[in-house]
Amino acid sequence: MKLPMFKSAEEEVDFWDGFDTAGILEEGEEIELEYEPEAVAEDICIQCGKKMIGRKRDIDVPGEEITIHIKEYYCPVCKESRLGSAEAKRLSGVLVGLLGVRSGGVIERDTEVYKDKGMYLVKILGEIAQTLDIHEKKRTKMWCRGNRLILEIE
Repeated sequence: MKLPMFKSAEEEVDFWDGFDTAGILEEGEEIELEYEPEAVAEDICIQCGKKMIGRKRDIDVPGEEITIHIKEYYCPVCKESRLGSAEAKRLSGVLVGLLGVRSGGVIERDTEVYKDKGMYLVKILGEIAQTLDIHEKKRTKMWCRGNRLILEIE
């Protein structure tokens, strides 16, 4: 299909508003596109577009003797600061771990399932085994609730 030459942006908008793409979708061939988004500069302020300054900052956890060291970006024009995506992900992991330790709460880690002679085996990571005081041949109870496997250590 050849597109007409448009004399103005308005003419192009009118063309596409009135164009039915159903025929193209039904008759066209399937193609595979490769798309790599441009890297977003994390040190550019999203409010004013100016370059931000990278700086280190310490966050003290209230009620604890814990300080978390982070790297943030600061905009001297807007006086705003924000974390880059990698640092935000790291901080999130630190906070989730801290909350789990403080409240005796959930420790979440990814693991794999293995098959051996008709049995399925799940690795219990050392950090979780240590928290639960699991030792080889220790008795456990387990049951299923929806898509969750619940393991109780005796």
